Amino acid sequence: MRYALYFSPAPDTAWWEAGARWLGRDPMHAGSIAQRHIPGMPDLMLSKLTSGATRYGFHATLKAPFSLLEGFHENELISMARAFAKVQHSIKIPEMQIRMMGNFLALRPSGNESDINALAMRCVSYFDLLRNAPDATYLAKRRHAGLSARQEILLQQWGYPYTEEEYRFHLTLSDDLGEVDADAQYALRKAAEQHFSRLLENSQMEIDALTIFREEEPGAAFKFWMRFPFQAVFQQKALPRPGQLFFVVGPSGAGKDTLLQWVKTRMPESSSLVFSQRSITRPAHDSEQHEAMSQEAFWQAAAAGHFCMQWQANGLCYGIRRELEVKLKCGQDVVVNGSREYLPQLRQLFPDARIIWIVADADLIRQRVEKRQRENGAALLNRMERVTQFAIPTEEDIIHIDNSGPVEIAGQKLLALFSE
Repeated sequence: MRYALYFSPAPDTAWWEAGARWLGRDPMHAGSIAQRHIPGMPDLMLSKLTSGATRYGFHATLKAPFSLLEGFHENELISMARAFAKVQHSIKIPEMQIRMMGNFLALRPSGNESDINALAMRCVSYFDLLRNAPDATYLAKRRHAGLSARQEILLQQWGYPYTEEEYRFHLTLSDDLGEVDADAQYALRKAAEQHFSRLLENSQMEIDALTIFREEEPGAAFKFWMRFPFQAVFQQKALPRPGQLFFVVGPSGAGKDTLLQWVKTRMPESSSLVFSQRSITRPAHDSEQHEAMSQEAFWQAAAAGHFCMQWQANGLCYGIRRELEVKLKCGQDVVVNGSREYLPQLRQLFPDARIIWIVADADLIRQRVEKRQRENGAALLNRMERVTQFAIPTEEDIIHIDNSGPVEIAGQKLLALFSE
């Protein structure tokens, strides 16, 4: 499955209908458009010169087709598309023209394209989190067409060579015409000018939404999947505000789980805060609604790249799935019940994370651990040794909350932090 992030006119507009009729296919439907005939161009020749463009549908590329990286799913793509569209404003194109673009015939805007180019680059960079690296076959195909040194760099960085300053907004109307004789090229261009003439003269094109097309299997025609209208009122050039990551740590017995549960049940409904689910190699337990995994399943998921964080403690493996990254990208604040030992890696991967260290009186910690009755014997001794294994840090960026008293006292402090 591949996904392409396009601009395409809304399906109920004259631009959509004209594009679908020119290419002979409506991407919302499986079949071809009936009565495709375009004056001035034999049907068979038109089909031959547009077969590749027809497979992709009437569109302008914002981010080229890509498959999802392991660990991500369609729901994450939808969430990010919705968040992206919410902060984009529509761009009106004063005039569109039929032009040759290299060896291709295309609809191109006239005038200043800086706003369009900026929109495309925001789209390229924002969604790159989800993109799987292209395979060798795709890279070879791109290089076979001939790339400049700069385009090769862009191919390596973004999986597509025509980004950044190499980007040109266009709606493709033909396949490569490099080996087509001049008379046929001229006839095709005149036919396109005639076909789109009424719209070119009387209907302004407006980039007003992000549309996702989907290729369901290699070589299949791309189909219209979902459209996300732009919602911003002001002409801002923005990406969604990233959410805040809260990483809560503390020794066993400090009451971290109880504290987080207390806060979770008291967050206002309007809050965007979410509590990340942990994947743990232990059976389900009443104290936490985690994802229970076997050791084998955990390490298979880790090897496939499904976790953005993972650590080991007390003989167990812990993981946080990559959907956390999408939630942050979409502007949601996220709480992770973490590990003190993981802090060095956290600082590298998520340098803006707020670290909250839960502490409690040492005797009280021992009482709480023994009362839980999760371990006994050597396992209990090991857990108690970990209580003092990590000295309480003095870094200014780490927030300390003492949970030695009633849960309500520490809970209100934590609730206030999450609500800032």
